[in-house]
Amino acid sequence: MIGAFASFFSESSYSEGYARAEGLLQSVDPRFKLVGMLALLVCVIFVTRVEWVLAVIAVTLLLAVASSVRLGYYLKRVWLFVPLFTLVIAAPAMFSFVVPGKPLLVLLTRGQVLGPLVSPWTIALTVQGVTGAILFVMRTGAAVSLVVLLAMTTPWTDLLASLESLKVPRAFVMVLGMTYRYVFVLVGIAQDMSLAMKSRMLRPERTGDMRKRLGSIIGVLFRRSMNMSELVNLAMISRGYDGRVRKATAFRSEPFDWAFLGFLIMIALILLTIRNVAVI
Repeated sequence: MIGAFASFFSESSYSEGYARAEGLLQSVDPRFKLVGMLALLVCVIFVTRVEWVLAVIAVTLLLAVASSVRLGYYLKRVWLFVPLFTLVIAAPAMFSFVVPGKPLLVLLTRGQVLGPLVSPWTIALTVQGVTGAILFVMRTGAAVSLVVLLAMTTPWTDLLASLESLKVPRAFVMVLGMTYRYVFVLVGIAQDMSLAMKSRMLRPERTGDMRKRLGSIIGVLFRRSMNMSELVNLAMISRGYDGRVRKATAFRSEPFDWAFLGFLIMIALILLTIRNVAVI
């Protein structure tokens, strides 16, 4: 389990290499990029048709290609787990006892004999329920696609500075930055502790021993994280830290940044306008 977490975070650090590559999104001012992605994210929340969500996903794929992001790696990060977890959440809504509607597939009819039992209900997959579940999965995938693409093509310090420039509370930005920075340190410590404990075992590890080892690692990590947070806070204050995210270079907007932001907002407005026309 600890190895899986370490592998995930090592992949996250590897993906930061895309932020230093030459591409479309890398050349856009992070503030404009953040606002544009938020506009598309709001659009994804309010649209009610699967094809419109697919249009947003298509835009993210085009932006990924234009930003020199390897599509296989990008799609794996977004779509490997999103359908699995969201389908588990949305699966009950596909059945007639949760979302009544036109039957798509009848699984059980009322009065049907099941061995010694007789079914008192008719259970079926409904068109409305399946459509809603698919829309929910696609919305989640589109939202995750936007967030992942933004994170992959923007240096972390620039992203934090963009959040602060948009008047996001400074305390939230500081906590987010510190969490992202030191979670890698804590995962590395946990991996070293697990390896050290395994190297001292003389017999195969049983399930109970594994739980005890994991519990002890969690306890030690909690204590070390508390001590580390106090030391880091004192070290930052002694160096003049005042809670602001600082960059080596200041943001400077160009006409291309405004054009890119206008392009994303135009797409969001078009899709929202189509939604309102369809509702009317």
